Amino acid sequence: MSSLRICIIFLFISTQLLAQPAEPTFDSTITLLTAFPKKDHLNFFVISKRKKGKLDLATRFNVLRTKIRGIFHPNTFISVIAENVNDAVNKIKRNLDDNNATLGTIWFDSHGGYKKGYSLFYMGHDECNTKTLSDSMISSRLNLLSSYSNQSTRVIIGSCYGGATYERSSVDYTRTFKMDGDSLMRSLGKIFHEATIFGSESWVMSKPGLFNRKPAVGGNPGRKLFRDVCYRPAWENIGVWNEFNASTQTFCRTNTIALDGQGNLVIRDKPYFIEKNIEKDIQKHLRKLQPGLYR
Repeated sequence: MSSLRICIIFLFISTQLLAQPAEPTFDSTITLLTAFPKKDHLNFFVISKRKKGKLDLATRFNVLRTKIRGIFHPNTFISVIAENVNDAVNKIKRNLDDNNATLGTIWFDSHGGYKKGYSLFYMGHDECNTKTLSDSMISSRLNLLSSYSNQSTRVIIGSCYGGATYERSSVDYTRTFKMDGDSLMRSLGKIFHEATIFGSESWVMSKPGLFNRKPAVGGNPGRKLFRDVCYRPAWENIGVWNEFNASTQTFCRTNTIALDGQGNLVIRDKPYFIEKNIEKDIQKHLRKLQPGLYR
């Protein structure tokens, strides 16, 4: 093809393009940005940062195994070490924004507080209970995550007695307390108003196998103090979890939970005491409970 013919064809195409009406590029760009769909969800395992000078083997174990898991599943699972609520929210929000993702399963890993007489969990140095979740400082920070949640979001209180609904005696046996785990779960439901909240009636263990869909959170600690009679309700409810659906405002019992390899929630098919065939063992422990062991 001669150079003259090429020039003629080029001029013809250019003329046709210039003859087209100008597109509203600014408006179309805005439409694309606002309509851009979220990617798949991200799962989080939130661990409280260890206090200096305090040996906490369970927390160290969870930090190690979740950090390793995050390396192998960077697109689905994030391990967060938090100093407080603000630090946790900032890290979670940054990862969600960077990945344009929604909030999938979020596990708040924490020690419980049986001695305090009510259900709670910690995010770093901040205690989260029914009262503090209504505090403007904590609730305003957690509310920043609300827009990332939906009906597929699962919020897990990973502390012992985090969903406890029973009354128990004080460690000196002088009075009783209602643990109010159901109120704690409902408080979280007011923040994550489309999510489903999970909390345990009893102990939440840190055994290997948590991420293998196994009932690794069930069981009981071995220390002598847990044989005190004030722990009777915890023994009677080993492996029992509660579920609160914030969308429908329904509260019910559920089987022991677990996580799969990418941190998604798994609910076991059978109750823990049936699956592990430990009903006789629980009854034996109940008969051996004694006063005065809590020190």
